[in-house]
Amino acid sequence: MKKTKFLRYSHSKLNQVVWHYAELKKVGDGVYTYLRQKDPYREEDDMIAIVLQLENVFFEQGAYSRRHLSGKNVTAAGTEFLANFHSNIELTMQEGRHLQLLFVRIYEELGHDAGPLIRYREERQLRLQQEAEEQKRRKEYLQRQAEEQQRMHLQQAGNRFLAGEFISCEDFIGLCKLERIPIPLRTHGTLHRSVIELSRNSIRHRRTKGKASPKLNGCFALVEALYEKLTKTMDSNAT
Repeated sequence: MKKTKFLRYSHSKLNQVVWHYAELKKVGDGVYTYLRQKDPYREEDDMIAIVLQLENVFFEQGAYSRRHLSGKNVTAAGTEFLANFHSNIELTMQEGRHLQLLFVRIYEELGHDAGPLIRYREERQLRLQQEAEEQKRRKEYLQRQAEEQQRMHLQQAGNRFLAGEFISCEDFIGLCKLERIPIPLRTHGTLHRSVIELSRNSIRHRRTKGKASPKLNGCFALVEALYEKLTKTMDSNAT
């Protein structure tokens, strides 16, 4: 049986349209199929490709499993796709959606002016890049803003801690990280599980009925370390 030449996307190179040859089975006017991939275990998982003919140009519209195509009218769907081909391209560009490179190649093979399609793809790609860059800048700005707010919040928490007030366990851990004070793994677990608030002289912790009070020696050691570090930081800033 004679093989037919048609356009399709390359299987080895991303977003590249190439010519391919295969024996096509006609299922309707301008609608064909061929077995793209045979499943070694289940026939219903065979991949069947749909090839359409627009004037004298053949192109692969897509590939689907037999299971997916079961009960579907491939001929009617293909005929509708061909009938609306040009209008769908216009609608795609009007709505700013992705326009397939395959459609540009089809226009070129039909002898139509593909310039507007090519320019549309280039302008859309440029616009998407600009939007992505703006989104990245916005994200970085918000991140810097959040970091600055967190830094100011921790600075206020540090001032309260130096003044002998209680601060939350979350702020205490944040201050230790800010001042690069290492937290031992066991102490880190105690802080998260049991400690509510800390001050220079006291630690408020959760009491679990029927269980012994948590050992806070490591926490008190951190309290002293943080107090000393914050005092030195304050003194250095003052000078």
